[in-house]
This record gives sequence, structure tokens and C-alpha cells, in this order.
Amino acid sequence: MAAKKSRPDQLPDGGAVHPAHKSPERHRHTRQVPDMPRRWLLGTLAAAALSTAFNANIAADYQLTERSQFRVTTPDNDENKTAANRFPGRAWYLLGGFGVSYRDSGRKLAALQPAMNERAPASYIGYSNGGIDIAQLFIAIQRDTFERKIDTVYFYGDSFGGMAATVLAGLLEGIGIHVRVIVMGSSPSSVHDVLDPSKEYISLAGHLVPYLGLVGRLAAGVWSGLGNPNGQGMYEAARAGIGRSFNQASDSLILKTTQATFLQAFPAQYDGGIPSSTGIGLLYDPKDFIVNARMAIVGWEALFPKNPHFEYDIPNTGHASPEIHPETYRVALTVILDQLDPPPLTTKPVQPIF
Repeated sequence: MAAKKSRPDQLPDGGAVHPAHKSPERHRHTRQVPDMPRRWLLGTLAAAALSTAFNANIAADYQLTERSQFRVTTPDNDENKTAANRFPGRAWYLLGGFGVSYRDSGRKLAALQPAMNERAPASYIGYSNGGIDIAQLFIAIQRDTFERKIDTVYFYGDSFGGMAATVLAGLLEGIGIHVRVIVMGSSPSSVHDVLDPSKEYISLAGHLVPYLGLVGRLAAGVWSGLGNPNGQGMYEAARAGIGRSFNQASDSLILKTTQATFLQAFPAQYDGGIPSSTGIGLLYDPKDFIVNARMAIVGWEALFPKNPHFEYDIPNTGHASPEIHPETYRVALTVILDQLDPPPLTTKPVQPIF
């Protein structure tokens, strides 16, 4: 018996045929709304964790290093007191070099003070571990000159400090304080004078974000160790570099980075303002292994073409090392000052009878 066929008008939906892949009953699904509050919370927590780790990295580096601020320190000793009485209104300011700690700046001043005291009492300035800031240095010196009634200043720039002294001298002249002499103690006149194997690090540091903290200090130590192996193997050199970098007498990486940025841009920061009467002392070891002495001297003479210059060689002393060779540096500084700023007469000259 044949099966009975249904007519089209008896089929569901008037006889329309629905393909299986279009069947709403078999492929129905609901679109879920993204859980935005949850994602926002997780993102906030992740950002907070990264920020905490970042700040801890910076804090650890800051705690490791010597905490110095922009301040003027004048050793309270008899020699400085005598010089203050002999030369009222005068003062020396020593500015430390690249990566030179506040404590080491004091050692450099102690080595030079006997020669400095033949013109004025001697002081040194500590950079802040938060980074070099010329405005803050200027404020510190201005405050000190006001308190001690200083109207005549002598600068000793230890390596990098010579660049900073040049900019500060122009600012001091602008407020009526005369800068009598600037002594460049192995100071480069630009980054092109630098011979140090870590010059690549200096160049790189000038463009890096300065807040690298403890991790950055570790990397910088490895870099400097491998760049100056001193006959050691790679492993020993890297360990030595890390040891130097983690020395508590070291400055923060933030200070070194901002110094590097300043070094990269100099002499663009110098806006003039130093009168032609200011003497420029040039104190170098001709075979300095950090700074090309001849290029630096030529650079400073080109920057100050109208100022009196006096060059004095200190061979076999290396780079900016008065604390290691105090006698040599004191003699050199005395000779430079006698040429650029002759000592005042202490007795009345004998007048001829006829």
C-alpha cells in the first residue's frame, strides 16, 4: 500500500523548507556582554603592582647611595678661618666630577685647601642624588654668598665640574658677584674630548629614562666593568664593576644620567656672561686617559678667546686626582693663581732713595 503524501498546504509554514544549517532551534546562542568592571579592576591592580615594583626599585637604589643635597660645605678648620680673616668677601667653590660622590669631593678639597687658602677660604658643593640641577646649585651658592657677604668667587672644576662652574659663573656675574678665576682640573670642553672606554655608556645614559634604580645600577656596573677590564677576565671584570657600582659612597644613577645629559649638550648651556677679566686655569696631565687634554685646552680657549689663560701640565697624575697627588696639585694650583691672580702685597714695597 503506497504511503500517503502530504500536500504542500498541509506542511508547516505553508510548505517552506528550512535547511538544517539555518535552523533557529539547533543554532540558537546568546551574546554575552563583556564584564568591563572586572577587567578594569584587574588592569588597575596590575598597574598598581608595576608602579609599586618600579618605585621600590628606585627607593632601593636611593637608599644604597650616599644621600647628598645641593649644599655648600665649608670645613670648619683653622686654615679656613685664617683665610676668611685675610681675604674677607672671597670664597672658593669646588664642584665635583662625573659620578664623584659628596664625600670624595670633600677629599679633593682637603688636598687643595692649602693652596686655595692663599686666596680665600675653601668650600665644596654636593650634588643631589635626585639629579644635577644648575638652578639649585646657583641658589645654594647665592645663599652662601649672602650669608658670608662674598663678592668675589674662585671656582675649581673637577673634571665635569668645570662645565658646571662655567654656567654658574655667568649666573653669578649677573647678580654682581665677580668670578675671579675658574680652574679646569682635567675638565672636558665637550663630550668629544672624552676618551674613557665607558663613553658609550655616557652617551647612552644621556638618552635613557633616568629612573632605572637598582636594576639600572646593576646593568651599569656590568657595563663599566667590561668596558674597563684592567687585564681581568670578563667574569672578574663584571664582578669588579658591580662592586664599584654598589659602593655606598657612589652617587645615584639618576645623578649620573642627568650629568650625562648635561655633558652631551655642553657648551650649549653656556649663555655667556663671564667677563674677559676672569682668568681660566688649565690643569691637565698630557697623557690623561679619560680626557684628551690637548682637545680640551683648545676647546676652552675657543670658548673664552678674550680671557687670560694659563696652562700647567701635571704629567703622570692621571685624571682629576688631587686626592691621590696632593703635593703636585697644590704646586700646580699655586703657579696658576700666581699667573692669573697675583697675590696681594703683604708689605709696603721699599721705595728707592734716589
